Amino acid sequence: MPRLSLLALTLLLGTAPAVSIPNTASLSARGVRVNSNTVELTRVAPCDPRVTPDGTAAQPGRTLDLAAPGSLLIPYVVTQAGSRPDPVTLDATLSGAVTGVRVQVQDAGGQPLSSLRLAPGESRTVNVALLVPQGAKGDLDVNLAARCGESADPVNVTRVRLSPQVNLLLTHTVAPARSEVGRTVTFTLRLPNPAAQPLSPELTVTLPGGLDYRPGSARAGTQTIPAALGADGRTVTFTPGTLAAGDTLSVTYDAFVSPQALMNTGAERILDVPAVARAPYAGQLLTSPVASAHLTVAPGVFDRRATVVGEVFMDANGNGRRDPGEAPLPGARVLLANGEQTLTDEQGRYALRDLKPGPWLLRLDPATAPFEATPGWGTRLIDVFALTRADFALRQPAAQVSALPDAPRDTTVRSGPVVVTRRVTAQPGGVSLITLELSSARPVADVVITDRSAPDAEPRQFRVTLLTQPLTFSYLSLTPAGPSDPDVLWREP
Repeated sequence: MPRLSLLALTLLLGTAPAVSIPNTASLSARGVRVNSNTVELTRVAPCDPRVTPDGTAAQPGRTLDLAAPGSLLIPYVVTQAGSRPDPVTLDATLSGAVTGVRVQVQDAGGQPLSSLRLAPGESRTVNVALLVPQGAKGDLDVNLAARCGESADPVNVTRVRLSPQVNLLLTHTVAPARSEVGRTVTFTLRLPNPAAQPLSPELTVTLPGGLDYRPGSARAGTQTIPAALGADGRTVTFTPGTLAAGDTLSVTYDAFVSPQALMNTGAERILDVPAVARAPYAGQLLTSPVASAHLTVAPGVFDRRATVVGEVFMDANGNGRRDPGEAPLPGARVLLANGEQTLTDEQGRYALRDLKPGPWLLRLDPATAPFEATPGWGTRLIDVFALTRADFALRQPAAQVSALPDAPRDTTVRSGPVVVTRRVTAQPGGVSLITLELSSARPVADVVITDRSAPDAEPRQFRVTLLTQPLTFSYLSLTPAGPSDPDVLWREP
């Protein structure tokens, strides 16, 4: 009878997770022995977990950086190399631990994970979450071990290098700080590197309308550096290269001040130019606070502001022109529709400056000029452009005009919510009683009222720490009081 020797039967009693044994069968008949070919028989463990990437403390599978305080997700792939979907236990541990460091295995959704069940051949990514407190530094070895029954993959080390948190402090200045339309100004960005390792910063500025970047003007020291203009034409990003630890980067660039800087108003304007610095560091993206440069733009030759000048006079013959011998009216208040106002000087002259070109309603305050105007020379709408002249011709009253310039008149001054009414009452012996009535639409602080009994007299000051209700101040002038406007200063509480 033939005889078959099966050495593979011994494999059934083995305990190793996965063992390969060569097996050869032989057949004997009538004195002849014939051997079969050799077959490799492999015993596969029912549950055999594998973790990647591998790594040991002597040779970590990878090295990552983390700035403290901070957190880091370390991905691992767990594979079921066995033949059964038994539960695989996962355990994350630390060596070289720093006080306060926490570690946890999590699923893709961020939930804690202690075990998982995988079908044969199935793989899944899990994360080891690392949370590091303030002040931690040095190296940490993070290990993820997987176990299932008698099988395990116990050593899979990732090294994490801890560095202190670094804050970027960017400054942004411009020279000259005041310029005119049509000029070129130079901006300077300065960024120290407080880290213990080199940084590769990226500096981004946002230019407002009216400032145009000069291509090719960006420099770090004496070297030209790359600059990328954004699609909006307003954002410019500079990449100066590597900044060594402890060094300070200085980047300059030029911008042209175009007429758009004044937004077609012609008035002086302050442009705000924000900048920010970003740099990757220890697994994070550092971002500086916004640093703004402030440029004051004056119109210069592009000044489009307008001025109105004129005279207020007594028109004795009613022809609308000031002829020789016709008296000026000093102290008359000239007003615009927006509330802007001024008083005529001793020659009856006035000027209203820094006006936007266009139509303006111009009138006299009847309390300071209580006379009928010559037709066409009183309140009227004027087209203001560049230097515009507008006179007020007032009809000669029956009374003696020569006394008018010195006659006291009540006046009212408005400054924001504050209203000051000045009243002059003649007293016997040429003395004048001057009363200042002070009120405000809302509480204001540090109110200072400066008044003169006459334009050339010594000033008198009255102060109120907090104005919440109407107040009255009075004083005597030993000489007849003339027309005058009090000055008003105040601030919000």
